Amino acid sequence: MKINKQSLEEQATEYLRHKIISGEMAQGEKIVESTLAKDLELSRSTIRMALNSLSHEGLVTLKPYAGWQVISLNEDDLWELYNLRVALESQAAAMAAEKASDQDKQNLRALYDDYCQLCEQNPTDIKAISDADFHLHRKIVEASKSMRMEKIYGQIANQLQSYLSMTHQNYDLSQSGLSHEAMINAICSGDPELASREAKANITPFTQLCSTLKQDEN
Repeated sequence: MKINKQSLEEQATEYLRHKIISGEMAQGEKIVESTLAKDLELSRSTIRMALNSLSHEGLVTLKPYAGWQVISLNEDDLWELYNLRVALESQAAAMAAEKASDQDKQNLRALYDDYCQLCEQNPTDIKAISDADFHLHRKIVEASKSMRMEKIYGQIANQLQSYLSMTHQNYDLSQSGLSHEAMINAICSGDPELASREAKANITPFTQLCSTLKQDEN
């Protein structure tokens, strides 16, 4: 891939971020600065700055004597991300049920409908479905009308996208959109308690993710 000469560091960061979140770069994969610089036709310093940015996002890590590598989500990471999702997304759904405007609700309905259509027409496109899933949840966070909630969610957004990609493995993706129906209905009807319960019920259990992780390791 040849990157043009504007905002090279940002473009390199975005390129690598996409590769990691989409799973094109596998968890634990080693990243060689010199090889990457040659492939992207960029300087090693630009690549290093991009990797430093991604390390702050929790997507890559620099290990002594080993160099850069993509993060590997172990059982402890999955447990933590699962509980963060439960806490943030269930609360955001409850707050959205209270605070979302009519326009917010229309937007959520439209996103949900597009999501379901995507799942029906392209049930094998894991990347697109994972993106649609995350986009819907992020819009619910925005509809909560809490800048603090948005900020906290944004800080772990990239790791959550990697997490979501794992939840879509070994799953009937044609049903992914429909699984959000009860939560969207609860938010749009203004029922905070039901919205919170449905948001939690929508999150793939931690134990199921651990099974997926073990399958990937074998």
